[in-house]
Amino acid sequence: MWTSLAAEAQVYDSAAVADEEETVAIPDVKEDYIHAFRRSNDVRIFYGGEGASLAYGSKNKDSNELNSAVYNNANDLLGFGVSYKIIDGDVAFSLPTTRLMEDDRENLSQFRLSIGYTSRLYSVRGFLVDYHGMVAEDVAREFKSEADVRLFRMGAQFTYFFNGAKYSFRAANFQSEVQRKTAGSFLVRLEPAYRKIETASRFVPPLRDVPAVYGEQTGLHVVNAYGLIAMPGYGVNVVGGPKRKYFFSPYVFAGPGFAINTYDGDFGTTTSLNWEWAATAVISTGYNGDRFYATLRGSGDLYYIPLEPSYFTSLYLKVGITVGYRFRPLEKTIPSSLF
Repeated sequence: MWTSLAAEAQVYDSAAVADEEETVAIPDVKEDYIHAFRRSNDVRIFYGGEGASLAYGSKNKDSNELNSAVYNNANDLLGFGVSYKIIDGDVAFSLPTTRLMEDDRENLSQFRLSIGYTSRLYSVRGFLVDYHGMVAEDVAREFKSEADVRLFRMGAQFTYFFNGAKYSFRAANFQSEVQRKTAGSFLVRLEPAYRKIETASRFVPPLRDVPAVYGEQTGLHVVNAYGLIAMPGYGVNVVGGPKRKYFFSPYVFAGPGFAINTYDGDFGTTTSLNWEWAATAVISTGYNGDRFYATLRGSGDLYYIPLEPSYFTSLYLKVGITVGYRFRPLEKTIPSSLF
């Protein structure tokens, strides 16, 4: 592993001093499919919006329906990121009162943090997502919770690329490389994570919250879960235009998993092992230039969380624009006298 990292660092160091061209070939890729940027580091800013639905139902009443009312939880997002050498990180937060919503939903806020490393064949990325003030809705849309639901998730994503010698996951996600020829790859992702869903009141009004419908989850107000999801997928980078600087990069993952759920309700604290499933789809398009890049990105995440007999479904749709600027390694510009 350390040999691989050293070789990769050498590639990007050589790219940083190759003044005769803005990009350079990478030794471990095939047929000139991927190039590295001479300015291999970048800073970026993101602006966009996200809508989310969180639905709570019961198999004793409903039929595993998905509630797509993402307008229940929506706001604008502002984010910043940096890629330096082999590490990249991003942070994003919601902007208050930037959407036209009902007064009782104006307290929604969210915070996102991620940091990771992407090699030629795999990516490792840690993440943290924290929503406050969400509204959970009955699957049949007969009632809504108070705007006091919190959804917290933290974990890691381990992604393997089967065709990493031709397909660049860096180019698809961060525009930190150049995909010079169109290529795709089968992917597989493992996502261990911790999740907490809680409300200060109840998910269901007391008159409707009965054991005949919700079983052991009657009076549910908090669920803690530790789980693992395995999702196979596929991605492709389509390039074209002048100097092949324009790209279209979709990828999708979907698969099952399991979680150990501990929940509190009228019957006390209960722990159970449950299966669940998730799906992720991302589409990015834009311009990947030598000094600047701009990306229009849309994504969707879907989760089905059964507790037997109750269940949660959640859908997250996000769209935004990212603009980035590339720069040289800082060690070459900071005066040595400072050290």
